[in-house]
Amino acid sequence: MTPDEPSRTALIPARHRAAHQLLDHGSILHDPFAMAILGEDEKDVLRFAEEHPLASLGRLFTAARGRIAEDALSHAVERGIRQIVILGAGLDTFALRNPHGARRIRIHEVDYPATQAWKRRRLAEAGLALPPWLVFVPVDFERDDLREKLVGAGFQQDTPAFFTWLGVVPYLTRGAIGSTLDDMASIPNAEVVFDYMEPSEAFPEEIRGFVTERTEQLEKTDERLASRFEPAGIAAILRSHGFSDIEDIGFQEITSRFGRAVQGLAPGQAALHVVHAKH
Repeated sequence: MTPDEPSRTALIPARHRAAHQLLDHGSILHDPFAMAILGEDEKDVLRFAEEHPLASLGRLFTAARGRIAEDALSHAVERGIRQIVILGAGLDTFALRNPHGARRIRIHEVDYPATQAWKRRRLAEAGLALPPWLVFVPVDFERDDLREKLVGAGFQQDTPAFFTWLGVVPYLTRGAIGSTLDDMASIPNAEVVFDYMEPSEAFPEEIRGFVTERTEQLEKTDERLASRFEPAGIAAILRSHGFSDIEDIGFQEITSRFGRAVQGLAPGQAALHVVHAKH
């Protein structure tokens, strides 16, 4: 990733979220800030959403994983959790839409320094003020100690926390994934929602070519897919880090639950999963 440029892996889901507002009226995940923070013309967002016949599957998955994470987060807040950590936040707008402001929650957004600098510029250019409960924590997941960075930003490591980790795991090495899970596991009653993809051979043939093409595009930008997992393998990794309550939601269930809300949804199944795990 080039230090002075936004991450492609942050830009693509931001475009999917914006397209979901335009094409699907935010029916899965309502985000009134998605277009403003992206800073692109509607026609360009719509062109992105229609440039590939399978783009609608990406739009569905992006909106659905966000909805799953935010629903789980709301339940955690109801149970008393007041610390939220958004790992790999990109242009996520939950802190702007936070429905729990009266609960005095604190939201720590963690991302690469260059991506956070880009987000700050986008917020300023869109005239969006930083809410008082938001804290930016710049971290390189492959090199930095996540827990040390969080504590330095005011995170209370002896207090329960909810982590969202969307669109990140496939781009991390297994070592970085393991160390991040260790950091989460050190927090009492920690919860996490993240997504992962299976090996390419698990994708149906009509989608496999698109996945290969996307992988090759990312290789050219130094943002490569580093880790893929079988469902049994990800469950074993989570259990080895002390997570015992694990819900793995596959793409078929996502399509069944949310697919009708996406306009022009292409047929097909992707080997993508969203996991909600409790420690």
